[in-house]
Amino acid sequence: MAASSTRPGAASWRWARRSGWSTGLTAPSVSIPTPRFRAPFAWSLRLSSGRGAQSKRSASSGSKACSSHAGCGRVPTKATSCGRRRSTHASYNPRYAGAFVYGRTRIRHRPDGGVSVVKVARADWQFVMPGMHQGYIDWERFEANQRRLTDNAGAFGGERLSGPAREGPALLQGRVLCGLCGERMGVRYSREHGSTIPTYICQESAVRRAGKTCQTVPGKIVDAAVVALLIEMMTPMTLAVTLEVQRELETRAHEANTARRQHVERLRYDAELARRRYMKVDPDNRLVADTLEAEWNDKLRRHAEAAEEYERRSKQQAATLSTEVRQRILGLAEQLPRIWNDSRVDFRERKRIVRLLIDDVTLIKAQKITAHVRLSGGATRTLELERPLPIAQLRKFKPELVATVDRLLDQHCDREIADILNRDGWRTWEGMPFNLKKIAFIRGAYKLASRYDRLRRRGMLTTREIAAKFGISETAVHEWGRQGLITKCFSDNLNRGLWALPVQQTILKGCGGRGGRPARLVPITAPSSEQGAV
Repeated sequence: MAASSTRPGAASWRWARRSGWSTGLTAPSVSIPTPRFRAPFAWSLRLSSGRGAQSKRSASSGSKACSSHAGCGRVPTKATSCGRRRSTHASYNPRYAGAFVYGRTRIRHRPDGGVSVVKVARADWQFVMPGMHQGYIDWERFEANQRRLTDNAGAFGGERLSGPAREGPALLQGRVLCGLCGERMGVRYSREHGSTIPTYICQESAVRRAGKTCQTVPGKIVDAAVVALLIEMMTPMTLAVTLEVQRELETRAHEANTARRQHVERLRYDAELARRRYMKVDPDNRLVADTLEAEWNDKLRRHAEAAEEYERRSKQQAATLSTEVRQRILGLAEQLPRIWNDSRVDFRERKRIVRLLIDDVTLIKAQKITAHVRLSGGATRTLELERPLPIAQLRKFKPELVATVDRLLDQHCDREIADILNRDGWRTWEGMPFNLKKIAFIRGAYKLASRYDRLRRRGMLTTREIAAKFGISETAVHEWGRQGLITKCFSDNLNRGLWALPVQQTILKGCGGRGGRPARLVPITAPSSEQGAV
């Protein structure tokens, strides 16, 4: 007997091939042989936007890499996970997309008599014939995977091109060129007032030649200007973006439809397997026959329900794509500002939108920031942006604010001035309301005379000076203030203040005892012979 027919399940494997069963289905948990290569199942979905190694690692997470079954004399009896080497091979090999190719490699003879195998660029392959046999994925998906892998690989190597879209807020990541040296600029993030701020930095000379950093450009200014430009110029590019989004939606719908179809095929395979078991049972063994018959009926019922659900979901999906979704896609030009400002759209999606519209942005920082934007269609735009002010200029108080404080100091104290500024809508450079310490800082920084000094220059007297002038106690001074003979114009936290004497009048002291009289105001010009007049 041939060696191939002695392997476990060899006859069943040949029967499956002759019967036309799809070998791209996940095998059930029974001793039925499956194809030797399990790696393509990991790639039945579209590649993610991360690194190739990280994307492939999802196919083998939590398990070790499987060994190759070629030439081992056996066929696996259950689905096994694959490793990074097998996944990498499956992602680049067009065989798994149902295509026949020839000329991927060439043999070169070395001078020492040996040979070396050289990979050939895809454009130089001799034969590429898609659809020659059934593949694990279709040719369109394979082409999309190759484009995504090429884009992801751009972050590495000597050129250091754009690379995949990352989670950071730098919208022009991988699209910024240095206008001084021509190299690509990297991204550096920092924290500012609790938010992450990007900065585009060109350090190619510093990394490769131990030189100086060419320039650093604040990303929050450039990103905002480029986004405003894209929204303004969205109308001419509506068609290209709409077609790209429509293709993406159709691809996702096809993925879901393929998954449901594969589920139906698996259930059909289980039903056929149950039928074969029932047909092979001994009719005299009624107990086993009844059990297998019940199992067969259950498999048929599950297959019928899955097939019905597949047909229903396919019709619903087709109706949605042809009416509602297409109408929303056609109105994308008007909806772009709302979509862009939607909080549910993360930075990755925004970066992908930007990459559809912009090829690169060249930055030059001088007295102003110049941004040369090159759009996907070949058009260019130049933006002139103001450089951000240094922190010293940002923290500096505005001249009109200082003038307002100087004017208010003639009639109000620091606390009252802070309340007036807050009521009028003034804020500090941090966006905080003014307080007593801020007003005192402004007075000291700009050498403004305080309210106390201004009142002293007007002739206001302290409590001690009033008492010494009239020959009375400080308690009597406060009593005169309560009687309205003198006016208190300023008071601190310890109730110490300045007093204003009446104009063109003087105070006649009173006396106590029997027949006493209170203090009173008398005109300065009126003669007085009474004792105690001042």
